[in-house]
Amino acid sequence: MDENLQNELEKLRKENESLKSKIDNVNSKARKKQERTRNTLAWTWKMFTGASLHKNFNQWFTEFHSEKKVSADTSASLLTSLVRRFVRVRLLSLILLLFSLIPSLVSLYVLVKQNDLIRTQNALVESSRKSGYGFQLSSIFDAVDRIYKTDASGKVLNDGVIARIVGITSSLKPYKILEEDGLSTKLYSPERTQLLLYLLNADISTNSLKKIYGVADFSHCDLRNTNLSQKYLVGINLENSNLENCELNSSNLNDANLKNANLKAIQFSNGKAIEAFFNNADLTNANITKTNLTGADFTEATVRNINLNLSVTKETKGL
Repeated sequence: MDENLQNELEKLRKENESLKSKIDNVNSKARKKQERTRNTLAWTWKMFTGASLHKNFNQWFTEFHSEKKVSADTSASLLTSLVRRFVRVRLLSLILLLFSLIPSLVSLYVLVKQNDLIRTQNALVESSRKSGYGFQLSSIFDAVDRIYKTDASGKVLNDGVIARIVGITSSLKPYKILEEDGLSTKLYSPERTQLLLYLLNADISTNSLKKIYGVADFSHCDLRNTNLSQKYLVGINLENSNLENCELNSSNLNDANLKNANLKAIQFSNGKAIEAFFNNADLTNANITKTNLTGADFTEATVRNINLNLSVTKETKGL
């Protein structure tokens, strides 16, 4: 009986030791977990506050708990550290924001460049499509060379050929052309330019040209650096055309429409432009000398450094 009781007690003692060991293990893990959490929080706090702010916080709380009174220097140091830390955090946030924006800015730049290339490609496709009028221009050139009569001033075109010329000028719409630095900012019609230059050099009579100019549309022509001296241009519509550096010496521009035209640095001497329209045209550095400008309209035109030496400016507007 005593032996059995002794065995039971021994068994209970071993079970008690086993349970105690398990409880110690559980408590040890709990303490380690708490210590890790405390260390993590402390490390995070130090990273956020910085060494100086952490030190000032400890000083402030130490004085508060030990003396129940905090000195002005300690409070000032704590406040200074808070402000400095706030500024540093905001600056760091701004830097991170800028770094995060870099990929977006790069993507935006690539997108803009792609859009520019697409617009250029579309413009080239459109210009290629419109350049298909070359066949019709060739047929008109052929008709001018074959179907005409002659008078003292040149070839006299019949009404059918004139009607074809007038019709095709309406079909030849302007568009942006490809220049050295990309697409032009202005709209031009190279086909109209080609047709006009042909007519001016095909020895066509002034009477036929007058009929053509009266109804044909030669606006948006690109005539930069072209020699148009001694040409008959009475009543022609060259609105929005570019005649920069063009030579017009001894040419007749009576009643011509040159509204919104680029006439920078043109050379126009001994000519006529009676009652011509230069509204909103750019005549910067233009040399218009010994030319009859009676009744011409220069309203809102740019006339900076224009030379009108010996020109007739009677009843002109805008000068």
